[in-house]
Amino acid sequence: MAEQVANHGGNAGDTIDVLITTSTRTTYFNVGLILLSLAMFILAAYLVQVLYSGGVVRVKRAVTLLIGPANSGKTTLFRKMKYGKTPGGTVTSVIPNEEECKVGEDTYRVVDYPGHVKLRSGAEPFLNRALKIVFVADSLVFNQNEKVREAANFLFGILSNRLVLKDRVPIFIACNKADRMNAFSPEFIKKRLEKEIDILLSTVGDLSDTKGSEDELVSITTRPGEPFKFADCLSNVTWGAISGNKGNLKALHAYLSSSSTATTSTTTS
Repeated sequence: MAEQVANHGGNAGDTIDVLITTSTRTTYFNVGLILLSLAMFILAAYLVQVLYSGGVVRVKRAVTLLIGPANSGKTTLFRKMKYGKTPGGTVTSVIPNEEECKVGEDTYRVVDYPGHVKLRSGAEPFLNRALKIVFVADSLVFNQNEKVREAANFLFGILSNRLVLKDRVPIFIACNKADRMNAFSPEFIKKRLEKEIDILLSTVGDLSDTKGSEDELVSITTRPGEPFKFADCLSNVTWGAISGNKGNLKALHAYLSSSSTATTSTTTS
């Protein structure tokens, strides 16, 4: 009899062990399902964000972007901002550089983006992060039609970028190498670029419109149909003479320290 009771007790214990094991496995399975569902939800949210931003994930705008044609002096300017001095000779960057830089008494997160034609298509993520844009132009080349056309095409690509337009990111045209005797004035450079963009856009239709990501017309100025003027651009465009090599950055400092920023920041333009 005692042996039978012991056997029954053993069988009951085994049954309880089985139930506990089954319950534990069920709990683990349910937790796994929850985690999987959460991961799928996050992935879906990410894909929706990418879809509605035209393939670029929207991020906080917090950097100053140095951009412009090759050999305009961007990296020399960047190193002057970073180290307070410039290296001898010509410096050409082939990859983006990002550092904390100081201008005057203020510190900024700055990205120096390469100007080579083949690398320009990769600028989109940096345009997406830019709180302010500094378009660096070589003041020495604005008597050369090919160089003017290149600069105008590059600048128009930025002005018509959907993310720049959406957030009204301000743009400063830094007329670099202004210390040189043969440098053209910011006003002359401004007029040459306006004329070239006007000619450029006359070949594709209304010079205030461009195709968006869904082929809709997107206005880049407040006066569609009129001759192109930077003063009419939706993004605030300003100008100034600088010299990265000589360290004359007064106009750049004034722009960076101004309250004009992209509309996604706490201060709007």
